Amino acid sequence: MDELISNADLYNYLRSLADLLSDRNLEQVAHPIRFAARQAGGPYTEFLRVSLTALRRVLDSEGGALKNHERDELCGVINQVEAALRRCR
Repeated sequence: MDELISNADLYNYLRSLADLLSDRNLEQVAHPIRFAARQAGGPYTEFLRVSLTALRRVLDSEGGALKNHERDELCGVINQVEAALRRCR
């Protein structure tokens, strides 16, 4: 995953991840990701927090549905969101 430059980049990643999970019949796992994406218009730190929680939930519950490169990309996005939250403090 390239570096996320803006909220729009994170939003687009969340939408594509939710679609990917839905395509793999993991709608329950995709639901929190869709919810997080809808928070993009709100306060920046809230969007990051909700997104981070949802992304971690995917990591914990995808049950091997993600391919290795998709899981690596997810971990990279989690790291970027964590770093962005640290900068907000």
